[in-house]
Amino acid sequence: MTDLVGYVELFTKEKEVNPEINGLVGRILRGTKPEDFETLTDDPDRIIVMLIGSDGLKKLLGKTDYERLITIGYAEDYIEYKINGGFQFKLVIFKESESILLATWDNIGKLASKIYPDVKAKIYARLEELKNKSFSEIQEMANFSFEEVERNGKDDPNFMTYERFKKSKGSLVDVRVFLYHTLHLRFLYSGDGYTYDESGIGA
Repeated sequence: MTDLVGYVELFTKEKEVNPEINGLVGRILRGTKPEDFETLTDDPDRIIVMLIGSDGLKKLLGKTDYERLITIGYAEDYIEYKINGGFQFKLVIFKESESILLATWDNIGKLASKIYPDVKAKIYARLEELKNKSFSEIQEMANFSFEEVERNGKDDPNFMTYERFKKSKGSLVDVRVFLYHTLHLRFLYSGDGYTYDESGIGA
């Protein structure tokens, strides 16, 4: 079984390997300045973050840095947008703990309700719909691009902050755009615990 030091050694190798990796989790960080890499996110308002499990870490081995970003679900245009904006990417890995939950819809509901108790009822009221409707179906109902709003930032009235969500009607679109902008559950988030790339391949 590969430990932290062993994984770092394997990560730097260019050839593909097939080690046994268990008990490790990781996260790819992004930022434009050193302090952006002091926490697990460069967004000061973000409380919940998604991690890469041992199986996902294994799939990062033997790939270029660009391929690694694609593997964990980054869209090609998003990578280009971030790099053009002066962003760097770094991988942090650490040992798995009991406090880390699989990124399923049910667990997202539990975590979001715990962190944002004032909107618990709104989230749970739409949980089954979130499980049964695709991202594209929900975004079509919204009549605006979640990604474009994300790039515009919080000054865009469609950017769903926690405060705006509390005042919203709690529609399916309201819930999904809140999870998109505030919890960063992007268009490739499936709710089954796996990350998928744009080709539908899971990691």
